[in-house]
Amino acid sequence: MPITTDQYRVHVASDNELKQALSIRVHVFVNIQKFPLNEEVDELDKTATHLVITDTLRDAASQVIGTLRILKSPEAAKFGRVVVLPEYQGQGIGKLLMQAAEKYVAESSEYKAYEYTKLGSQWDKRGFYERCGYEARGDIYDDTGCPHIWMYKPIVRSATGH
Repeated sequence: MPITTDQYRVHVASDNELKQALSIRVHVFVNIQKFPLNEEVDELDKTATHLVITDTLRDAASQVIGTLRILKSPEAAKFGRVVVLPEYQGQGIGKLLMQAAEKYVAESSEYKAYEYTKLGSQWDKRGFYERCGYEARGDIYDDTGCPHIWMYKPIVRSATGH
């Protein structure tokens, strides 16, 4: 499943990379966006699949620069906690991460029953997801004081059954 470019690699997180990913989430969502820490890291992290994107040119250790988690919800494969380090935002890295997650879900037998991916976008971030092909559905809802909207995208599988 890894997706690799000349500089970046998206793959399922190792234990060490998961620690880096959680640190990035706390940095961005708690320290910068001011979400409560007890809401950011939760029990769902134990059962989620965590994807990370690493910068293979930055250092030999391939530093994690972004992450997301994938969960099973009743109606769709659910992406959550999508985040890229601020200094890497606006460079197409988030889009690469989303494409890799979509590919992972489409190719994984674990998600074969689902026709859609979904995510709860912060209202002011929905344009990013729209540019990734997601469509907003339903009403705006409050998530710890921040307006969110559910967004969906059909899963595209190859003709070979993946």
